[in-house]
Amino acid sequence: MSWPLISKKIAKQFEFIMTSTHEAGHTIYALLHLMRVNSVSIFENKKIKRIHGVTYYDYTNNLEDIKDPDLLFELVRSEVGVNYAGLIAEKILFKNISGSSQTPTFISDGSSEDNRNARELFKKYDLATPGRKRAFYKRKLIREIHNELCTHWDAVTIVSHALFQRRRLSFEDLKELLTKKTKNKKFWKEQFKNLSIEEKI
Repeated sequence: MSWPLISKKIAKQFEFIMTSTHEAGHTIYALLHLMRVNSVSIFENKKIKRIHGVTYYDYTNNLEDIKDPDLLFELVRSEVGVNYAGLIAEKILFKNISGSSQTPTFISDGSSEDNRNARELFKKYDLATPGRKRAFYKRKLIREIHNELCTHWDAVTIVSHALFQRRRLSFEDLKELLTKKTKNKKFWKEQFKNLSIEEKI
């Protein structure tokens, strides 16, 4: 096998690793905030020769129908957090590998749609006043998401590794992995129990 082909294969594998971590970030943050993740998958888009991922979780529908302003704020905040969590997970992984906080542009570019969704939610539901206050609140939220993912980094890693190997995980797969293979099995058992209660309400 020639060097260009080997380099291409390594680059593709690295992209699969980063995409697995990105989707695992979305998945773990959603589950931490009691959003059911129905499935998560990664795949190669052969048309544009890029690796993509999709996390199907239960979005909070009909937010306009929620009258309690505090509940609405928390639900929208969680939606924004899920959007940011993918890129933040990739940044944590890149720093763990390289020791550098300077994330390469190609990693940030892959989250442009997530960032756009987060901006639209910020604006639509006015999470913070535009300008300095919104920028400050966004930084604060990103720090909180970063801390949550670092606290549960073993869960992110376990989901990422399984996703890299299998390419697709169902809700039951996630439950099996997190309640049996993480350091904090007790926490995840309780989390899935709470998720079941939420679904019945």
